[in-house]
Amino acid sequence: MNKPVNDSEEFVYQICHKSFLSLWSYANPRGKNFKELCDILIVCEPDIIIISVKDIKLTDSGNIEVDWQRWLRKAIEGSVDQIYGAEKRIKSTSHVIRSDGIQGLPFPSLDVQRIHRIAIALGGDDKVPIQFGDFGKGFVHVFDKISFEIILQELDTITDFVQYLLDKENLYNSGKQTAFEGSEEDLLGYYLQNGRSFPENFDVIIVGSDIWSEIVKKPEYKRKKEADKESYAWDKLIEIISQDVLSNDLEFGSTLEKSELVLRTMARESRFMRRMLGKYFSEFMDLAAQEKTESRVLISQQLNTVYVFLVKPHGEDRQHRIAELGGRCFIMRGLQQNYKTVIGIATERYQPGQGFSFDLTYLHQESWTSENQKQLEYVQKEFGWFESPQQKSVHEDEYPAN
Repeated sequence: MNKPVNDSEEFVYQICHKSFLSLWSYANPRGKNFKELCDILIVCEPDIIIISVKDIKLTDSGNIEVDWQRWLRKAIEGSVDQIYGAEKRIKSTSHVIRSDGIQGLPFPSLDVQRIHRIAIALGGDDKVPIQFGDFGKGFVHVFDKISFEIILQELDTITDFVQYLLDKENLYNSGKQTAFEGSEEDLLGYYLQNGRSFPENFDVIIVGSDIWSEIVKKPEYKRKKEADKESYAWDKLIEIISQDVLSNDLEFGSTLEKSELVLRTMARESRFMRRMLGKYFSEFMDLAAQEKTESRVLISQQLNTVYVFLVKPHGEDRQHRIAELGGRCFIMRGLQQNYKTVIGIATERYQPGQGFSFDLTYLHQESWTSENQKQLEYVQKEFGWFESPQQKSVHEDEYPAN
């Protein structure tokens, strides 16, 4: 079973599972000789997040310096050793091995993989100054319970979270000074206030103790969180299809790796982009249920990807549905030549009490030839797909105005 072994790991795993979704989240994966590799592992190419969790009770010997050092040694240094060991093993391993011994996703190749190291130090009761940085074999981010929960609730996609980690590493590797009056969540607040970046021209950054608490009170922040609710329709779509993939319920030869390529692209959309994708996908499914449309195209400029959605009546032959989905994806690759990747998702028209299935298509084509254009024109004429598509451009602010 892919389940954590104790309450502390369960706490961290549930947060990771919600943010990074089930297909890419592993609890207690196995390493050499079936020993535990690390506590939590996230693999979403090109990123690998190695997480070690330590829950060490802060003792009270009467000497606070001694107590702090003892806690730091057990809670942080122990995690750092596990993380570095896991990283070394990963670099010589082809696939994730789940806690139940079943093979999971392949690790990204060495030439593209980006490894992020995270230690979660619990039990310090927010009394011990947290240390982070390069402990000898690469930068390790260290979070306590409060900061980890806040950051993963705010940056709850692989893209948003990893970008914060990278920007934070760059900040500290630059050698610039940062003075902490507050906590990690205040650094996150400073980052968000500056347009998801850290300023380059400065001598010292002073991170105040009330930055985060002030941000969450702002009306524009509350409007953003309200608007983001629509984005979770996208998460739900990914999760529903992922469960079919993990239970091997997709038909017609879909493998874990082929299906994951489609879902990984969807999962690498930021929260802001998911807001628009989720909104217009939900709108499309409502219209399809009323038999007012059967196909819609959504374009993600963030990932330079075109999404083609197709809904057909219950009982329609799956092979025909897959063929139509592939044909529509091919046409859109030709009609939108600035976008080289097209993802297709087909399902049934929603009917209360009826089940549903999914078919997936992934098309990536670097160039578009004259022969491709002839094929496109033939298919369009033969089947009428996207002959006169209605186009609509929308604008949305991450922090909506009143």
